[in-house]
Amino acid sequence: MILLHQNETSPFCDKVRRVLHYKRRAYETHEVPPHEAVFQVGSLSPTGNVPVIEHQGNVVEDSSDIARYLDEAFPDPPIYPEAERDRALCHFLEDWADESLYFFEVWFRYAIGDNADEWSRRTSRSEPPLLRRATERALPTLMRNMLRAQGLGRKEPEVVLREFEVHIEQLNAWLVGDWLVGDHLTVADVAVYAQLAGALDAGEGATILAERTRVLDWMERVNASTAS
Repeated sequence: MILLHQNETSPFCDKVRRVLHYKRRAYETHEVPPHEAVFQVGSLSPTGNVPVIEHQGNVVEDSSDIARYLDEAFPDPPIYPEAERDRALCHFLEDWADESLYFFEVWFRYAIGDNADEWSRRTSRSEPPLLRRATERALPTLMRNMLRAQGLGRKEPEVVLREFEVHIEQLNAWLVGDWLVGDHLTVADVAVYAQLAGALDAGEGATILAERTRVLDWMERVNASTAS
């Protein structure tokens, strides 16, 4: 059995769950409250981050490393294309999702007042009652500080929205087939979807996505293929 240490609201944990669903693999989850991440998962993960999986004595952290591990352990159906250039393109798109789109997803969740309150509540659900309120109050500040350090949090909202819109415009132009790379779903589809799903939950992101029907149709295909 595969054990997934996760925080349910994390897009990186969603990415791993969707790979597991696509490969039709049973798994159990251990929900890691935010305050425990460093102390509890730190024994498994040097970074203190989730997701982390345990499988047959192996401990694997980082969603990209987990995806590669799962594809090697359970190669059917594959989430990487056979062609070397296509595999390289998957790498670039997955990295774009994890290292660029992720910060837009965080911005939609935590840089907008009402959204921040809602996502703080969701993320803190697994906390013990005595810590839940403190975590809810602390998370928006922590995440906004991260956004400021990264740079997106120092920009005006209209600038961030326009930058996100450019990303979605280019993604919409790229999607001339059913999938981002090749003729079947790959890790690139799962990685990009996991980040855009958070933006779709925000009214501001949903407005931008609604104007790009290729992207929305593709998101429906990915969800249909990877939902539990």
